[in-house]
Amino acid sequence: MKVTLGPIPFLWEKERILSFYKEISETPVSTIYLGEVICSKRSVLGIDTIEAIAHMLSDAGKEVVVSTLGLITHRDELNFIESLCRLPLNIEVNNIGVLNLCPDKSRVIGGPHLAIYNAPAAKFLAGLGIQRIVFMPELSQQAIESLSLSVPSVEKEIIAFGNLPLAFSWRCYTARALNLSRTNCAIVCKKYPSGIPLETMEGMALFNINGTQLMSEQKVCMIEQIDILRTLGIGHLRIIPQEYHTFDIVEIFNRVLTVDLSVPAALEALERLAPAGVSNGWFHGRAGWEYVDETSAKISAAPAS
Repeated sequence: MKVTLGPIPFLWEKERILSFYKEISETPVSTIYLGEVICSKRSVLGIDTIEAIAHMLSDAGKEVVVSTLGLITHRDELNFIESLCRLPLNIEVNNIGVLNLCPDKSRVIGGPHLAIYNAPAAKFLAGLGIQRIVFMPELSQQAIESLSLSVPSVEKEIIAFGNLPLAFSWRCYTARALNLSRTNCAIVCKKYPSGIPLETMEGMALFNINGTQLMSEQKVCMIEQIDILRTLGIGHLRIIPQEYHTFDIVEIFNRVLTVDLSVPAALEALERLAPAGVSNGWFHGRAGWEYVDETSAKISAAPAS
């Protein structure tokens, strides 16, 4: 199994992004996804800069993938995506319409925002010749197993740690929270490099407002499920970049994969890096914000006597 790094979901300053990728090039991450997925108004990396970062990462031995927007709203965004697809790099497609812009489907990774819920959908994409599927976060173990078995020749990836992407909206959640419109948002996302926690009426921090995207506030954590994921055919574990501690998280996962750190010790360390808690409920067919530990999962899976 390999550790991958998803695209940065939050708005960071350009200098910080450049520094981040320079540092990440020295970590054991195998694949790095570049690009803006949430909102084109906050894109700080032009084509030339993306190419330069990609060259730097490739020289460091990393596979580089360019990620595309999950929601395309106007022609300028489409033109930019067309430019991305012309780069000599693999492309993560997060909107089904982008497939038409990728003549070489063997360079395509189906991102976690594509609605791949069942075997026919997975087989359709496999029939086009795509390289990899990143499973949607709300899929259960049983659904993942069904999808994985249906496309044995396609690589599989799952989000293994970080804020889960939940939904997109044409409207901007962050702007609305601050009584602004999306048209005149002043790109206020830059003030929130970790998003804005959104609490339930009971005071539980359940969601994270991130521009036009709603994310989970709990960090999904699949460290206890690595052996199960391996049997399901998943070869890539995605880490979602965080404002802090991304390098520590990558190192923890790598040490578990190289049997240099026990799973219980890794879980304890990761829990310290998740102030709102960790989750894996959807994988176990439970509410997404819940965390089901390995012991409880085994008891639930045991046949009734």
